[in-house]
Amino acid sequence: MRWLVGDVQGCARELDRLLATIRFDPARDELWCLGDIVNRGPDSLAAARLWRDVGGRGVIGNHEVYALLVRSGRWPRKRDTLDRLFAADDGEALLARLRALPPLVYLPGGTGFAEAWAVHAGLHPRWHDLHAVARRLDAGPHDDAWLEHPDVSFATRVRCCTADGERSRFDREPEGCPPPFRPWDEHYRGDARVIHGHWAWRGHYRGPRTIGLDSGCVYGGSLTAWCQEEDRVVQIPSLSA
Repeated sequence: MRWLVGDVQGCARELDRLLATIRFDPARDELWCLGDIVNRGPDSLAAARLWRDVGGRGVIGNHEVYALLVRSGRWPRKRDTLDRLFAADDGEALLARLRALPPLVYLPGGTGFAEAWAVHAGLHPRWHDLHAVARRLDAGPHDDAWLEHPDVSFATRVRCCTADGERSRFDREPEGCPPPFRPWDEHYRGDARVIHGHWAWRGHYRGPRTIGLDSGCVYGGSLTAWCQEEDRVVQIPSLSA
Protein backbone atom coordinates (compact mmCIF):
# COMPACT_ATOMS: atom_id res chain seq x y z
CA MET A 1 0.00 0.00 0.00
CA ARG A 2 1.09 3.57 -0.65
CA TRP A 3 0.50 5.83 2.34
CA LEU A 4 0.76 9.62 2.23
CA VAL A 5 1.21 11.39 5.56
CA GLY A 6 0.63 15.04 6.42
CA ASP A 7 2.99 17.32 8.29
CA VAL A 8 4.82 15.31 10.98
CA GLN A 9 6.87 18.26 12.26
CA GLY A 10 8.90 16.28 14.75
CA CYS A 11 5.93 14.34 16.19
CA ALA A 12 7.84 11.06 16.13
CA ARG A 13 5.65 9.20 18.62
CA GLU A 14 2.54 9.87 16.58
CA LEU A 15 4.28 8.74 13.40
CA ASP A 16 5.40 5.56 15.13
CA ARG A 17 1.86 4.90 16.36
CA LEU A 18 0.46 5.59 12.90
CA LEU A 19 2.79 3.04 11.32
CA ALA A 20 1.76 0.49 13.93
CA THR A 21 -1.94 1.22 13.40
CA ILE A 22 -1.77 0.68 9.64
CA ARG A 23 0.56 -2.30 10.13
CA PHE A 24 3.12 -0.71 7.89
CA ASP A 25 5.59 -3.14 6.36
CA PRO A 26 8.58 -1.57 4.56
CA ALA A 27 8.90 -4.68 2.43
CA ARG A 28 5.38 -4.23 1.10
CA ASP A 29 4.26 -0.65 1.71
CA GLU A 30 5.43 2.85 0.77
CA LEU A 31 5.52 5.85 3.12
CA TRP A 32 5.36 9.27 1.45
CA CYS A 33 5.65 12.28 3.74
CA LEU A 34 4.23 15.51 2.36
CA GLY A 35 7.04 17.71 3.68
CA ASP A 36 7.71 19.26 7.08
CA ILE A 37 8.97 16.06 8.64
CA VAL A 38 11.05 18.20 11.00
CA ASN A 39 10.83 21.30 13.21
CA ARG A 40 8.39 22.78 15.72
CA GLY A 41 7.59 19.41 17.31
CA PRO A 42 9.35 17.63 20.17
CA ASP A 43 11.70 15.25 18.34
CA SER A 44 12.78 16.13 14.80
CA LEU A 45 15.73 13.75 15.03
CA ALA A 46 13.57 10.74 15.92
CA ALA A 47 11.02 11.64 13.25
CA ALA A 48 13.67 11.89 10.54
CA ARG A 49 15.30 8.64 11.65
CA LEU A 50 12.00 6.75 11.68
CA TRP A 51 11.11 8.08 8.23
CA ARG A 52 14.55 7.00 6.96
CA ASP A 53 14.47 3.60 8.65
CA VAL A 54 11.22 2.55 7.00
CA GLY A 55 12.43 3.65 3.57
CA GLY A 56 10.39 6.85 3.62
CA ARG A 57 10.02 9.00 0.54
CA GLY A 58 8.27 12.30 0.03
CA VAL A 59 8.38 15.89 -1.09
CA ILE A 60 10.27 18.79 0.42
CA GLY A 61 8.47 21.24 2.69
CA ASN A 62 9.18 24.76 3.89
CA HIS A 63 10.54 23.50 7.21
CA GLU A 64 13.09 21.33 5.42
CA VAL A 65 14.05 24.39 3.38
CA TYR A 66 14.43 26.40 6.60
CA ALA A 67 16.50 23.70 8.33
CA LEU A 68 18.85 23.28 5.38
CA LEU A 69 19.42 27.01 4.82
CA VAL A 70 19.96 27.62 8.52
CA ARG A 71 22.41 24.74 8.69
CA SER A 72 24.40 26.11 5.74
CA GLY A 73 24.46 29.58 7.30
CA ARG A 74 22.52 31.17 4.44
CA TRP A 75 19.52 32.06 6.61
CA PRO A 76 19.52 33.42 10.17
CA ARG A 77 18.26 31.05 12.79
CA LYS A 78 14.87 31.67 14.39
CA ARG A 79 13.13 29.82 17.17
CA ASP A 80 13.15 26.14 16.22
CA THR A 81 13.51 22.61 17.62
CA LEU A 82 16.42 21.41 15.49
CA ASP A 83 19.27 21.26 18.03
CA ARG A 84 19.34 17.48 18.38
CA LEU A 85 19.08 16.94 14.63
CA PHE A 86 21.95 19.33 13.97
CA ALA A 87 24.12 17.75 16.70
CA ALA A 88 23.50 14.08 15.89
CA ASP A 89 26.23 11.91 14.39
CA ASP A 90 23.88 11.05 11.53
CA GLY A 91 22.42 14.56 11.32
CA GLU A 92 24.26 15.55 8.16
CA ALA A 93 23.21 12.35 6.41
CA LEU A 94 19.60 12.93 7.40
CA LEU A 95 19.75 16.52 6.18
CA ALA A 96 21.25 15.36 2.89
CA ARG A 97 18.34 12.94 2.49
CA LEU A 98 15.89 15.78 3.11
CA ARG A 99 17.71 18.04 0.64
CA ALA A 100 17.36 15.40 -2.07
CA LEU A 101 13.55 15.44 -1.87
CA PRO A 102 11.71 16.81 -4.93
CA PRO A 103 9.04 19.52 -4.70
CA LEU A 104 6.46 17.65 -6.79
CA VAL A 105 5.97 13.92 -7.33
CA TYR A 106 3.66 11.89 -9.56
CA LEU A 107 2.14 8.79 -7.97
CA PRO A 108 0.75 6.49 -10.67
CA GLY A 109 -2.57 4.79 -10.29
CA GLY A 110 -3.35 1.15 -10.82
CA THR A 111 -6.18 -1.33 -10.99
CA GLY A 112 -9.07 0.19 -9.09
CA PHE A 113 -7.33 3.35 -7.91
CA ALA A 114 -6.48 6.69 -9.48
CA GLU A 115 -3.23 8.53 -10.06
CA ALA A 116 -2.25 11.44 -7.82
CA TRP A 117 0.29 14.22 -7.37
CA ALA A 118 2.04 14.97 -4.09
CA VAL A 119 3.23 18.46 -3.12
CA HIS A 120 3.82 20.12 0.22
CA ALA A 121 1.80 23.32 -0.18
CA GLY A 122 0.25 23.63 -3.63
CA LEU A 123 0.52 24.24 -7.36
CA HIS A 124 1.00 27.43 -9.35
CA PRO A 125 -2.09 28.24 -11.48
CA ARG A 126 0.11 28.33 -14.59
CA TRP A 127 1.60 24.88 -14.06
CA HIS A 128 -0.41 22.95 -16.63
CA ASP A 129 1.92 20.15 -17.78
CA LEU A 130 2.73 18.81 -14.32
CA HIS A 131 5.05 16.10 -15.60
CA ALA A 132 7.21 18.73 -17.31
CA VAL A 133 7.03 20.97 -14.24
CA ALA A 134 8.07 18.12 -11.94
CA ARG A 135 11.08 17.31 -14.13
CA ARG A 136 12.10 20.96 -14.29
CA LEU A 137 11.73 21.57 -10.55
CA ASP A 138 13.83 18.55 -9.66
CA ALA A 139 16.54 19.19 -12.26
CA GLY A 140 20.04 20.27 -11.32
CA PRO A 141 21.73 20.28 -7.93
CA HIS A 142 19.59 20.83 -4.86
CA ASP A 143 21.90 23.55 -3.61
CA ASP A 144 21.01 26.58 -1.50
CA ALA A 145 20.10 28.63 -4.57
CA TRP A 146 17.68 25.87 -5.61
CA LEU A 147 16.06 25.92 -2.17
CA GLU A 148 15.42 29.64 -2.62
CA HIS A 149 14.13 29.38 -6.20
CA PRO A 150 10.70 31.05 -6.58
CA ASP A 151 9.09 27.85 -7.91
CA VAL A 152 10.37 25.77 -5.01
CA SER A 153 9.17 28.48 -2.66
CA PHE A 154 5.74 28.44 -4.30
CA ALA A 155 5.39 24.66 -4.07
CA THR A 156 6.41 24.67 -0.40
CA ARG A 157 4.61 27.81 0.84
CA VAL A 158 1.49 28.76 -1.13
CA ARG A 159 -1.92 28.85 0.51
CA CYS A 160 -3.77 31.74 -1.09
CA CYS A 161 -2.86 33.17 -4.48
CA THR A 162 -4.24 34.99 -7.51
CA ALA A 163 -4.88 33.46 -10.91
CA ASP A 164 -1.49 34.84 -11.96
CA GLY A 165 0.29 33.14 -9.07
CA GLU A 166 0.85 36.09 -6.75
CA ARG A 167 0.97 34.68 -3.23
CA SER A 168 -0.56 36.07 -0.05
CA ARG A 169 1.02 35.52 3.35
CA PHE A 170 -2.43 34.75 4.82
CA ASP A 171 -2.37 31.41 6.65
CA ARG A 172 -5.72 31.00 8.43
CA GLU A 173 -8.99 29.43 7.23
CA PRO A 174 -9.34 29.35 3.42
CA GLU A 175 -12.57 31.33 3.43
CA GLY A 176 -10.60 34.21 4.93
CA CYS A 177 -8.20 34.62 1.97
CA PRO A 178 -8.25 38.38 1.29
CA PRO A 179 -9.44 39.33 -2.23
CA PRO A 180 -8.18 39.04 -4.89
CA PHE A 181 -6.44 36.01 -3.38
CA ARG A 182 -8.18 32.64 -3.28
CA PRO A 183 -7.12 29.19 -2.03
CA TRP A 184 -4.64 27.87 -4.57
CA ASP A 185 -6.76 24.80 -5.34
CA GLU A 186 -9.61 26.97 -6.67
CA HIS A 187 -7.31 27.77 -9.59
CA TYR A 188 -6.36 24.13 -10.24
CA ARG A 189 -7.88 22.71 -13.42
CA GLY A 190 -6.11 19.37 -13.72
CA ASP A 191 -7.86 16.02 -13.70
CA ALA A 192 -5.50 14.17 -11.35
CA ARG A 193 -6.01 14.46 -7.62
CA VAL A 194 -3.44 16.53 -5.71
CA ILE A 195 -2.50 15.56 -2.15
CA HIS A 196 -0.88 18.26 -0.02
CA GLY A 197 -0.08 19.42 3.49
CA HIS A 198 1.06 22.79 4.89
CA TRP A 199 -2.31 24.33 5.83
CA ALA A 200 -2.92 23.43 9.46
CA TRP A 201 -5.72 26.00 9.86
CA ARG A 202 -7.56 24.28 7.03
CA GLY A 203 -7.07 20.85 8.54
CA HIS A 204 -7.81 17.59 6.80
CA TYR A 205 -10.28 18.14 3.99
CA ARG A 206 -11.37 16.63 0.70
CA GLY A 207 -12.07 18.93 -2.24
CA PRO A 208 -13.21 18.16 -5.79
CA ARG A 209 -9.64 17.38 -6.94
CA THR A 210 -7.52 17.90 -3.83
CA ILE A 211 -7.02 16.37 -0.41
CA GLY A 212 -5.30 18.18 2.45
CA LEU A 213 -3.55 16.09 5.10
CA ASP A 214 -2.12 18.72 7.47
CA SER A 215 -4.35 18.39 10.52
CA GLY A 216 -2.00 20.19 12.91
CA CYS A 217 -0.59 17.32 14.95
CA VAL A 218 2.15 19.57 16.32
CA TYR A 219 -0.54 21.96 17.60
CA GLY A 220 -2.55 19.26 19.36
CA GLY A 221 -4.53 18.04 16.35
CA SER A 222 -4.10 14.73 14.56
CA LEU A 223 -1.53 13.13 12.30
CA THR A 224 -3.41 12.21 9.12
CA ALA A 225 -2.54 9.60 6.51
CA TRP A 226 -4.26 8.64 3.27
CA CYS A 227 -3.96 5.32 1.44
CA GLN A 228 -3.97 5.83 -2.32
CA GLU A 229 -5.07 2.31 -3.25
CA GLU A 230 -8.00 2.21 -0.82
CA ASP A 231 -8.84 5.93 -0.68
CA ARG A 232 -8.83 5.50 3.09
CA VAL A 233 -7.87 7.95 5.83
CA VAL A 234 -6.33 7.06 9.18
CA GLN A 235 -5.78 9.65 11.93
CA ILE A 236 -3.72 9.46 15.10
CA PRO A 237 -4.47 12.07 17.80
CA SER A 238 -1.63 14.16 19.17
CA LEU A 239 0.01 12.51 22.14
CA SER A 240 1.04 15.86 23.61
CA ALA A 241 -2.41 17.46 23.65
